[in-house]
Amino acid sequence: MKLNWFETLLMNNPVRAFVQRRYEAPRLAKIAYRPFNDATALIIGCGRGVDVHIAFEMYQVQSVTAIDIDPAQVDRARKLLGDQYRDLLTLQVGDASAIPFADESFDLVLDFGVIHHVPDWRQAIREIHRVLSPGGQFVFEDIPGHKLYSWHYRTFTDYPRENRFELSDFRDECEAAGFVIGDHLESFFGFFRGAALKKAEAA
Repeated sequence: MKLNWFETLLMNNPVRAFVQRRYEAPRLAKIAYRPFNDATALIIGCGRGVDVHIAFEMYQVQSVTAIDIDPAQVDRARKLLGDQYRDLLTLQVGDASAIPFADESFDLVLDFGVIHHVPDWRQAIREIHRVLSPGGQFVFEDIPGHKLYSWHYRTFTDYPRENRFELSDFRDECEAAGFVIGDHLESFFGFFRGAALKKAEAA
């Protein structure tokens, strides 16, 4: 689901970028199963491209494929990033509930607060599992449903309101898809973050 004008303003500004770099990104790296360096990464919801900078500069990934359902956001990312990463980066329009890539294409998927935008969030989790290689990580930060039902979210945002998830729902769906989460999960100020590992195939 695309951002409305208020959400676009909220997400595409230096304050948001500062918080992502200084707080969110280090916490996600800390909660992960292993370091991200040399990973082939998929970013769900590229926004204006700050997530891509974080993946390359802070996480030291090998390559990034970044998708966003909104062509305007993909254009913003292209303008911000230019040809900085050249052959290491692919930016394109894409839907998290129908990821346009083959099975086992990546060993890292990053979600900087995007899955709650997706109407069929369960399908998005299944798609993320599908495109991850065995042993790959899904590292996420997201917003539980009770916050989306609050007055300020209902007034200023256009997030889907039906069939939203709480932390327990998100964890259960990840495990049903074939992920292992264990204790790689935490709540913060009513939000949550964590890491899910795709089970390796049996020998």
